[in-house]
Amino acid sequence: MEDFEKIENKINTMSEYDIVLKKKSPAGAVGLTVAGVALAVLGSTKLIGNDILGMTILSIGAIVAIYGLIKLVLVCQKDAVNYIYAPTQKKLKPHKIYINAADRLKMDKCIETNDFSKMKTMGKENSSNNMLHIFASEDGEIAVLQLLEYVPHFFEPASAVVVVRGNEARNMLEFINQK
Repeated sequence: MEDFEKIENKINTMSEYDIVLKKKSPAGAVGLTVAGVALAVLGSTKLIGNDILGMTILSIGAIVAIYGLIKLVLVCQKDAVNYIYAPTQKKLKPHKIYINAADRLKMDKCIETNDFSKMKTMGKENSSNNMLHIFASEDGEIAVLQLLEYVPHFFEPASAVVVVRGNEARNMLEFINQK
């Protein structure tokens, strides 16, 4: 098996394909945390005449504050980034699709020829030794993909990273969305 660069590493350096990294903003998480704390404080004061309503507001505030803190921790992680396709400003969403083992050769052929129109006939599995890791825009303008193969304990790259645009990217999006 050849040594291919992993899609997670390659996509970080794909500015020639107009894919840029955008760090997630913590503003929403901070806003949720502050709103939750404010609700909790409001619920714990005697400004609200009804004890049951006060306890309900206090509980809701605590839950919102905890949710905001969890989001804040997740956003502050080093890998909390979005991949953006610059011309359309659309986010590339990650997808992992397990490919039917019988269709592995067809998938290899699609990747070699950059023709993904036949993918609609391929079967998907709940679990398989072959996984297609895709980052695709919701509008179908661009898709970045790589075929991975399970080697005990890890999925290792079985193909180079491929970038498709236009009709081929829309074919890829149809394949992602099919049941």
